[in-house]
Amino acid sequence: MSQLKPSFVNDIETAIEKSRFTVDDFSFEFPKSGKTLVRITFLYKPEYMLMLTEETKREQVTIEEKFGYASPSTSRSHTVQETVFTIRATPGRFKTEVTYEIDSLGGLLEELPKWCENIRSDLYALAPKVDLLATLREELQKNLDTLVDRPDDYFNVEELKVVDSRFDQLLAEVTKLREQYSLTKQQLDSMQKEFEEFKSSARAYPKGLWAKVTGNKLVKTTGQIINSPEGRAFLFQQIRRALGLSE
Repeated sequence: MSQLKPSFVNDIETAIEKSRFTVDDFSFEFPKSGKTLVRITFLYKPEYMLMLTEETKREQVTIEEKFGYASPSTSRSHTVQETVFTIRATPGRFKTEVTYEIDSLGGLLEELPKWCENIRSDLYALAPKVDLLATLREELQKNLDTLVDRPDDYFNVEELKVVDSRFDQLLAEVTKLREQYSLTKQQLDSMQKEFEEFKSSARAYPKGLWAKVTGNKLVKTTGQIINSPEGRAFLFQQIRRALGLSE
């Protein structure tokens, strides 16, 4: 027989059901004796586990007493007993495993949905990531390595004018695509802000470094909002031109 009341066991299952999972996704152990009150394991990844333990702690406390200004102080000691409920869970929100105390058994009901959310976040994070822009980025970086003249040099005044002009033109070209690709004003404003940073960093970075950093950011900025192969092919040509790789 569990150390926990049947009604509280039902409450535990209800708390699980409030999450993205169901009780059928977990195994439950309710030891009949000992410090462990409940152990819950995620069936499909058993390393995901939550355990609640109960422990009695005793502490010696000394109290000093003084009965008058001139009277010597006296002290007495007594033992304080405290019941501590501890949760050990994998995963935590930020760490793979966490251990912490809760004020009462009832606090477990609040922690269970949080733990389930931590499991869900981990599963999402472990999913294979498909980088749709990887080929575009790799091709651009390959071209940058071979086509940027004197990568350690800085842009001169005339070259900076060309950089400014090309990014202004690229923004104008992307703006023309606004209706075709359902671009929002917020997306265009964000892109314009990025372009201003590109022009600013051209005044601080060597050509080679600037082209690589700007190329990566530019692919990400434009590629995330224009998803068609045709649109990306157009942008690739415009990006190459803006970075000085083609006329």
